[in-house]
Amino acid sequence: MTARPKFSDHFNLIKNIRSTGTIAPSSPALIKKMLATIDFDSARCIVELGPGNGCITRELLSRIHPDCKLICFELNNEFVEQLRNINDKRLKVVNACASSIRTVLDELQIESVDYVVSSLPLAIMDNAVVTSIVESVRDNLREGGRFLQYQYSLNNYDDVKLAFRESRLRFALRNMPPAFIYDCVK
Repeated sequence: MTARPKFSDHFNLIKNIRSTGTIAPSSPALIKKMLATIDFDSARCIVELGPGNGCITRELLSRIHPDCKLICFELNNEFVEQLRNINDKRLKVVNACASSIRTVLDELQIESVDYVVSSLPLAIMDNAVVTSIVESVRDNLREGGRFLQYQYSLNNYDDVKLAFRESRLRFALRNMPPAFIYDCVK
């Protein structure tokens, strides 16, 4: 179940807009559309990039298999602390850049992941960093794995689309602001 946003969540998002890219947590409608193509029965490793206050994280944890690992990469120390307060043995919170996926997977002895769910604000990030993150995501997904990314613009869609063999674009109108969902298959 998605936690109801608190005033402090909005304040933290606004205060850190250069790294969060938003002023409000993801809506239940966006989260539902974002996670619609995940096969929760078969997934054994999901990576979440930029989980923020954990609204998508909590929904993932409510749906994933008991044997599935959820690895969250978050740079903001305040959000890291909030995420570490979620008491679930399947959750691993990492205070590191999304481009370091391989290093963390090696430490956890995980060969590849089934899904990468991302809330990273690609449109406001340096192009070289975006390229590095997208390549890291692609390289660490299993064959047939999916990269699910939401954005408020289509600025990086072509870059992301070129890195995957198949991609679809969906739209979540019921979110503040409305969002595009990139659904890419390796």
